[in-house]
Amino acid sequence: MSIMTHPARFQTKKHPGVKSEEVSDEIKREKLFEAGKIASKIRKHIASKVVPGASVLELCNEADGMIADAGATIAFPINISINNAAAHYTASIDDDLLIPDKGVVKVDVGVQIDGFIADTAQSVDIDGSYTNLVQATIDATNLAIKMIRPGTMTGDLGGVIQKVIQKYGYEPVKELSGHMVDRHIVHAGKTVPCVANPGGGDRVELGEVYAIETFASTGQGSVHPDLNKITIFRASPLRVRPRGKAARKVHGVASRQFNGMPFAARMLLKHGLTKPQIMIGLRELQKIRGIVEYHVLNGVEKSDMISQHEHTMIITETGAEVTTDQ
Repeated sequence: MSIMTHPARFQTKKHPGVKSEEVSDEIKREKLFEAGKIASKIRKHIASKVVPGASVLELCNEADGMIADAGATIAFPINISINNAAAHYTASIDDDLLIPDKGVVKVDVGVQIDGFIADTAQSVDIDGSYTNLVQATIDATNLAIKMIRPGTMTGDLGGVIQKVIQKYGYEPVKELSGHMVDRHIVHAGKTVPCVANPGGGDRVELGEVYAIETFASTGQGSVHPDLNKITIFRASPLRVRPRGKAARKVHGVASRQFNGMPFAARMLLKHGLTKPQIMIGLRELQKIRGIVEYHVLNGVEKSDMISQHEHTMIITETGAEVTTDQ
């Protein structure tokens, strides 16, 4: 069974030029738990500030600042995706979006320490109308965590997730999935779907790191990319040298400062670029495919409400050690 997904959510190898010293398994574990502790703290803090009228830009900037203050770096720009937006919404440079009075807000945080990543998310039911929808993804994620261990097929985990979400009366989002995490790579190839693929998918191996990420929808369980909303990017190896100075500078910052990992356009302001330079540079890089785009992913209908829950974990001989539930 083939599960569709957004192509940007796969990055099979780290960006060329990113070099890091090899570390022991013990240090790797320490760094993963350190990143997890930071990500968990920020996720909970930002979620507590998701209230009607709050500025999405201010929430994103606060999360960015908390990551820097903790001595960590961003692994994936914080997503604050509202109602039928399932994923990939982060504030634009001069975003004026406010948290609405009613609905579901997904807060998704990615943090790294020396390339070791923690990815975690929770949903906020703004006015109490979607308690069961939020609980569906919490329960689905937690049960999949209990089931995962070496030798597990990810398609079977998808069946567990689907069963829980449908028991609540909702549909899992088939185009979105959890994912293996590697050093400097958020979406490292193997996936944990939200729908069943009995005996199929990828085999989980000892020592791998996974982010189990579940999505439930009040609609038909499908999302599509919004081609007019792109606020997250990732540098791609250049095949053609950009002609414009702005494009060269944007690509240089994206490659060096973010190690070729996902970044938000607003983050470039802190690296000596103006808004016009950013817009011009990104446009040229898009044309020459020097940048990977993460489109905002929306439910098929505007009325679709979507919830999300996510934790990162290390696979052990007997199961999983969750790094982001601290």
